[in-house]
Amino acid sequence: MNKTKNCFLFWLMAIGLVVGAIGVASPTQAETITEYLTPTSESSPAGLDFDSKGNLWFAEVNGNKIGKLTPSKVKPGTSDGIVEYELPHANSKPQYLMVSRDDIVWFSEMGGNRIGRLDPATGIIREYDIPTPNSEPHHLFESRDRKIWFTEFEANKIGRLDPIMGEIKEFPVNEGHPHDLVVEDEYVWYTQGGKFWAQVFANKIGYLELETGKVGEIMIPPKKSVPHGMFLASDGTIWFTQFFAGKISRLDFSEDFPPKVVDYQIPGKRAGAHDLVVDYNKRWVWFVANHKDSIGRLNLNEAEPASSKGVQLFPVPTKGAHPSNLVLDKEGNVWFTEMGMYFRGRYQNKIGKLVP
Repeated sequence: MNKTKNCFLFWLMAIGLVVGAIGVASPTQAETITEYLTPTSESSPAGLDFDSKGNLWFAEVNGNKIGKLTPSKVKPGTSDGIVEYELPHANSKPQYLMVSRDDIVWFSEMGGNRIGRLDPATGIIREYDIPTPNSEPHHLFESRDRKIWFTEFEANKIGRLDPIMGEIKEFPVNEGHPHDLVVEDEYVWYTQGGKFWAQVFANKIGYLELETGKVGEIMIPPKKSVPHGMFLASDGTIWFTQFFAGKISRLDFSEDFPPKVVDYQIPGKRAGAHDLVVDYNKRWVWFVANHKDSIGRLNLNEAEPASSKGVQLFPVPTKGAHPSNLVLDKEGNVWFTEMGMYFRGRYQNKIGKLVP
């Protein structure tokens, strides 16, 4: 279930039992985490998503490939049930990925400055050049009219690809390095956390008005909060992570526009809240705490704003996994990628599955 599908529908060598001992969730409740290996070693898998047939697709930023995992064929600790597709150009660095409603796999090439398209029926890959050089495309999102939107991290732009015409239109936004995004009826919402690894910080949620192209911003204190992942839940709520501030947040539109921000705290320091996804049925917000090598869960049935009540962390078996992105399957299981610290030359090659 990716962000888009939630919006429209309602929406590896180790097995471990992980006991959640952080927060107020029951310390006796255990979740099972299973890991699977990508065929390419040091592949650094990142963005991932399911197609309608239940296949899990993922991008390998260091492997320069797109992978497909068939859940019914995989075996823990092996590469069984996983196939890979080599990209046409070397050093394309595909990092973020989504599957559109017609089961086409879309991905961003950070190194190639392109948006890629893989047709699972044929295995054919097509690429679209982004007009602005060195834009460094990041996350993607399919809107209701089936356009493919994406962020241009280095160019400070939002891009829109028309899959039928093959044309890309760009919309300038203010400085801040847009990273993740969601699209609803009137606005594109996006996170701007700067380039924190280079000590360049931003603390904004931006919005682009679709009708006029005007942009606005909501400041997210503190100065180094670093808004990062973003998710549009099936009830229309927009959620995001604060990577440095260690918070899970949502936008509250119940009063005036722009919306207020409601925060939930992750226990401890430097959790590294990265990506997130919402299980609206169970009222659980799952998130990646990659500095803690953990998958986190915010239980909205117990949570209270400005506190860590209802938050629980589940450690990943592999030390140094540095999980990156996550997605839910139809049963509510959490699948995630173990990227390692790619930008420091520490690679991983595992896909994880957490069964609640």
